[in-house]
Parts: sequence; structure tokens; C-alpha cells
Amino acid sequence: MMSETSPQTRTPALQPAADWQRLLRVALLGSRQAPEALPDAGLVLPEPETHPDYREKQLLLAAGTLSLIRKAGFRPAPAPALAPGAPAAAPDAEPALGPAGAQLLQQLLDGTHASLLRGFLEDLPRHQRRVPHQLLVPLLEYARPRRDVHAATAAVLGQRGRWLAAQNPAWQPIVAGSSGASDETVWETGTLSERVAFLAQLRGLNPTQARELLVATLPQEPAKNQTALLDTLSTELSTADEALLEQYLTSKNKEVRQSARLLLVRVPGSGLVERLWRRAEPLVQLKRGLLSKKLLVELPAEAWDKPWLADGIEQRDTRFAGDKAALLGQMLALLPPERWSAHWNLSPVKLLDLAAGTEWAALLLSAWAEATQLHQDQKWAIALLEWFYEQPRKQLATLPAAGIAQVLSATQLTDLVLPLLNATPHLTPEVRWLPLLHLVPAPWPERLTRRVVELLRDALSRPEQLHRIHYAASQLLEYMARVVPAAQHDLCAQPLQPLLQNVPYLHNGLARLLNALHLRQQLIEALQEPPGPG
Repeated sequence: MMSETSPQTRTPALQPAADWQRLLRVALLGSRQAPEALPDAGLVLPEPETHPDYREKQLLLAAGTLSLIRKAGFRPAPAPALAPGAPAAAPDAEPALGPAGAQLLQQLLDGTHASLLRGFLEDLPRHQRRVPHQLLVPLLEYARPRRDVHAATAAVLGQRGRWLAAQNPAWQPIVAGSSGASDETVWETGTLSERVAFLAQLRGLNPTQARELLVATLPQEPAKNQTALLDTLSTELSTADEALLEQYLTSKNKEVRQSARLLLVRVPGSGLVERLWRRAEPLVQLKRGLLSKKLLVELPAEAWDKPWLADGIEQRDTRFAGDKAALLGQMLALLPPERWSAHWNLSPVKLLDLAAGTEWAALLLSAWAEATQLHQDQKWAIALLEWFYEQPRKQLATLPAAGIAQVLSATQLTDLVLPLLNATPHLTPEVRWLPLLHLVPAPWPERLTRRVVELLRDALSRPEQLHRIHYAASQLLEYMARVVPAAQHDLCAQPLQPLLQNVPYLHNGLARLLNALHLRQQLIEALQEPPGPG
């Protein structure tokens, strides 16, 4: 028998998204002022509708019920989610995070220093830990629209989490990429993302078998699938893949052609590179004088024709202005930049100086920057960043610095930025080392953190300059909160904590940095905590 104070339940016809919006409208206008009917949350109050507080109680009850339904990952469906007799989840082998770790994970999912979440998830498997059961749905919902955390999420779900993800089509892509490569039925019947994941894993285990599957299957695939499947060849790329890729240089689809040529030019001893070199080398010549050198640049004499496609060159390319300039720009962007250094026996920095002195400076520098990223050439990446940031460059308005920086490690970028920082040891919005500093990835080396903290302490100790550096300092503090490792907490706290009360404009930025470092320390400790129940 139902208690007199307990609401009765009935089967609801719920539409959580629409009902929640209607509930918010009524709550904002006021339960007695809003004429709109409240959503039916599936519960009936024991009080009669004539009770003076009935509508307010109904609103609060509906809010609580809908909130629980939303957190539980409810999806309306015309049929039961599980087929009769569907197997239950297997027991979990890995221990779950302890209570403190679960609480910290909940904070990250709620948005507190969310940038730390991916790193924490990646640390869990290394310590043989998984996500507690009560946080599986919040984690799956968080990861659903964020492809960059799919792999890290799939690795920590455990058996129950993987079973749960399989019940919801919106969550299935999260675990699709982590399925085992032993089940070859995935290749025949899986979704595109599952097939790509299967093939990428197989490339690491048996490149020959993976290539044979592509040879047999690609001709029957639509262009979208061809592009995605060809990109899996980037794993274990070798000369054995060249014949397959050459077939798709003249595909009718531009994206397929692009995937093929970007892979082909990275094949050792690539025939495409040699064909491009024969086209490009006569167009860029080095004139040597007694005391100087000069680059002479010509555009191709002939117009584009279909045979150019076989050499990886499109008729038009919006990266470069002018039809014939686009032909030369594409060649330079595909050729390894070190080929030019070796050809003329000149350092990359010297070549950049010579290029800047020509009327085609923008084309040469932009194309070589693209080629540096494509071929992951660290020598050229260092030269480009040094050359660009050491002094103002009018010849090149922009440089794809973020992409070039990804070629280098945190240590290499630190070696680049520290001399620039020491040459201009002042924090101002115009200082040239500041954009480069924001490209140094985590974890920052201690020597870089120490020097930046010294500059911050010096800059923030001058109240008369705070209005000028407020934005730049705020952005720097936000970035440091993401990249400074936990072990450097004291290195930051001792000099900066005394400034919290003296710089009210930057109080929040300083507090977030110190809190983020403290939270990182707690996350590390949580990995050593005794496991929680379940």
C-alpha cells in the first residue's frame, strides 16, 4: 500500500529535452504566473490539485525527476533497448578509483579544470584503475561529442561501461575504435569508424594483410570511405604501399587525391617526390656571386593539364594567389624542404633569408612551412620559428606557428623561447616571445617555469603597469594552469601566492593556476588510493 506522503508512479510519456525547456520557462515566469501546463514527469502528488501549493510542489517534483532521467542517459525508444535474453555485463577485473579519486573525477566532469580530464583518464590504465560505476553515464555523456577523448574514455570504462555504451547508439562510437582486431567480421559489417579502427590496428600488426584488404575493397567503396581508409596507411607507411596509392592520385574525388599524395610524398624513395623535383628544381635556382647569393624564381611556363594530377598537382589551390603560382606553391609544399638544403648545401635559415629577398617571398615561405609540417622536419621547424620570431618580418604576415610547433617537443621549444625571453625580459602585450611561449606543450621543463614565474613576479610587482599587461598576464596564467606539472607547485606558489592580494585584477588567474597545480597533486595521489567498492 502506498504511503500517504509518497507520490504514486505511473508510466510517463516523456520527452526529456522538450519537457525540461518547458519546465525552465514556467520556473522563470513563476509557477502561478505562467499559464503553461507543467510537464508530466510520471509521478502524481498525494495532495489534491486544489491544494494551494500543489503547482509549486509539482514543479519541484518534475524538476527532480527530469534531472535524474537526464543524468541517467535516458533515450526515448519505440522498443526496449535490450533484446530478450541479452547477456549481462561481464564482471570488471580492474579495481575502481577510490572515493577521493571518484570525487575528483566528478569535479573534472562538472567543468572544474576540465582541461585536466583527458590526462587523468590516460593515467588510469597505467595504474590498472577504471571509472567507478556511478560515473559511467556522466563520463559517456561528456565524451560523446568530444572525439579527442574517445580513446581515453574507452580504455577506462571496464566491462560494465563497455556493455553500457553498447546499449546507446550515441555512445557506441566511443568504444568502436577500441574493439579488438581479431574479429574480422567488423571489416565486413561494421560502421565506417569501426572499420577504420580495425584497419588501423591491423596495420600495426600485419601491414601486408591490411594493404591487401584495401586493394580488394577500395574500388567498391564510396569516396568518403576511400579517404578515411587510405589515411590508415600512415601507420607503417612503406614503399610497398606506393603502387596502391599511385592509383588514387587521379581519382575523380579531390579529397581522395589529396589523401593519396600526402601519403605518397612521405614514402621512402617516393617516385612522386622525384617527379615533383624534376618539375620544381628548374623553377627555383640559386645564383652564386663572388660575395652574395640570390634565389631566382620562375613560374611554370605551361598551363595546367590533366597529366599534372598524376604528379599530385591540382589545377587550383586557394593557398596561393594566381593559377601558375598555385602550381609552384603546391610542388614546394609537397617536396621535403631538406631536399633544397641538401641541393644547395645551405642551412634552412640561410634559405629563408634568401627567400625573403625575392618577390615570391610569401609563396616560398608559406610553401616551405607547409612542407615542414607534412614531413615533420624538426630541423626546418626550429629554423622557421627562430627566423620568424627573432625579429619582425614584413614579408610574411602570418606563419602556421601552431602546426610547426607540433613537430617539436617541449624541450626543443623551450630551447627556442628562452633565449628570446632573456633577450627581452619584460612582459608586455607586444613582446615577440609571448605567442611562441603559448605553443610550448605540457609538461613545461622546470627551467622554463622558473624563468616565466620570475618575469611574472617582476611584472605584477609594478602596479603602474598592471593595466597594460592585464590581458596578456591573464592569458599566460590560464595557459600555465594547463601545462605546468604538479611537481612544480611550490616553484609557482612561493613567489606568486604573496601577490594574490596585491593584484586584484589578476586574483582569479593566479588562484586558478595554483588551484590547478594543487588539483594535479591530488589526482596523482588518487591513483595510489585504495580501490573503492564495486
